[in-house]
Parts: sequence; structure tokens; C-alpha cells
Amino acid sequence: MSVAATWAGVGSLMVGIQMAQKFGIVPFLIWAFGNTMACIVFGIFAPMIPKVREVFRSRFMHYVVGLMCVFQVWVNMNGIQSVFKDTPMTGRFGMILAYAVAAAFLIMLLRFGMIRNVLTDYASWAAVYGTALLLTAGAIVYSRGNMNILSWGLGAGPISEGIQKCVLLLPGPFLYPYFFEMLDYNDKNDDGTKKVNIRRAFIGGGLLFGAYLTFTFLLAWTNFSPVLNIIKAFLITLVAVSTISSFLYSVYITFGRKLGLAVNVAAIALWQLLIPMGVLGVWTLMASIRIYIVIGSILFAIVWHLTERGKKHENRT
Repeated sequence: MSVAATWAGVGSLMVGIQMAQKFGIVPFLIWAFGNTMACIVFGIFAPMIPKVREVFRSRFMHYVVGLMCVFQVWVNMNGIQSVFKDTPMTGRFGMILAYAVAAAFLIMLLRFGMIRNVLTDYASWAAVYGTALLLTAGAIVYSRGNMNILSWGLGAGPISEGIQKCVLLLPGPFLYPYFFEMLDYNDKNDDGTKKVNIRRAFIGGGLLFGAYLTFTFLLAWTNFSPVLNIIKAFLITLVAVSTISSFLYSVYITFGRKLGLAVNVAAIALWQLLIPMGVLGVWTLMASIRIYIVIGSILFAIVWHLTERGKKHENRT
């Protein structure tokens, strides 16, 4: 549940609906496949690729990954602010709520750490499924014969857009310090928490997230009354809350308690400068950068491993 909650992000609902309505059904399905497979790919290969954890723990990567975490916090705060613009509660309420959520989780996570984040993710994601089911059923009933008509999106342009977004999604989890912390925590922890099959947990998290995207697809066909818009706003807020908490904690993991607190406070304070870019604008900027970082880091890890193995072979001979 925590894997799904952390990966979800505010864009999963907003960008998903936009993909289906703007580009069509097939591009949406390609995007959804990349979204579902991202955590599964990480869960299978991150524990398997030699040296990859050492590379992502290096001082240089600490700062790079820390910057990506700040982008993620901004994306999800933007989502909370923008989704309330379409409701009587206004974008100003959304902005205040985003600040309140970020500040509350910053205090909570500094005090309670990893296990608290897992538990809050579990609770918030259970609430997400319940709210998504309620919203989807209500929107279908409200829309009735006035559904949006979605194209198949079989042209070269829409298909290319779906493939591009899919490719940008797949490397994403490799820049989530919280996911690497899960791997390390599962190997050894001071809390006495029982070890689990971590690959199965990430596969399950990916599939749980894929199930959530079913609601996104159905909502792309529907229209929303003022009341349903408010429910949708709170659903997106629930999704954003779990992701914000994980990335505030990731900054804390990356930079340490004191510097991490300073970076988080600065990120929250500077967020207002990024509001005009919108959710998709900030996400696209971040995703376009991170694919090169992840590919380069994995290749470096493999070369490092092969070099060390070659040296050991020379020493033996």
C-alpha cells in the first residue's frame, strides 16, 4: 500500500484524465502500462543490479536525488492548489491546505520516521480507494447519457505521446530515496520489524496502483456536478498527501535531520514561485531530466561492477 501511495502522486488522476480526453484510449493505456510497470521494474531490478544502491547513496547522487524530491513536493502541492480552483472553495483554500499538509507531515515525519510514513500511507491509500469508488459511481450516475466521447487515439501523434510518457515514467522509482530506504530497512532495521519478500511488495504495489488507474479511466468519460468536483478535489488531496509525506521524508533521508529540515522548509517556502507552471508543466520538466540521470547511474553501476570483477579475476590469475 505504501509503494502504491508513494508512487501515485497528484498527476496520476489529473494527467490520466487529460491523457484519455486529449489523446485517446490507446495512448492512455500505454501511459497506464508505464505507470503500472514502474514500481514492478524497480522492485525486480533494483535489488538485482550490482552496485546500484552504492551509486544512489553517493554524495553527488544525494544532491541530485534530493533536488528531484523537492520537485515532487512541488508537483503535489501544485495539484492540491489547482484542483480546488474548479470548486466553490477556490484555489486560495487549496493553497492554504497544501501548506498545512506539508507543514503537518514535516513535523510528524521528523518525529516518528519510516514506520509512521508506512502507516499513514496505508491509511490514506485505503481512503483513496473508498473515495475513488464513491466519486466514480456518483459521476457515472450524474453523467448518464451525457458522457464524454473518447477517441481511440490511433494516429501517429497520440501514440507517440503515449509512448513518450510511458518511457518517462519507467525510471521514476529509481529516484525515490524512500524506495531505496525500504530495501535497506527490509534487509536490516532496529525496530525488529519482520523481513518480507520485498520484490513481491513492489509488484503488489504496482498492481494496486494499476487498479487505481481504472477509476481514472472511468472518470475521463464523465462530467462532474459542483458537489462531485469537491469530492474529486478531496480525492486528489488524499493522493497528494501520501506522496508529499514520502518525499518530505525522502529529503530527510537524503540530507540528514538538520540539513533535511532546512531543505524541506525552503522547498515549502519557495513553492509559490512554481504555482504558475501547473501540475503537468512541473512534472514534465522533472521527468525529462530524471530519465537521463537514472540511465546514466545504472550504466555507471554496471561498469563499476564489471571493472571490480575484472580486477578480482586478474588478481586470482
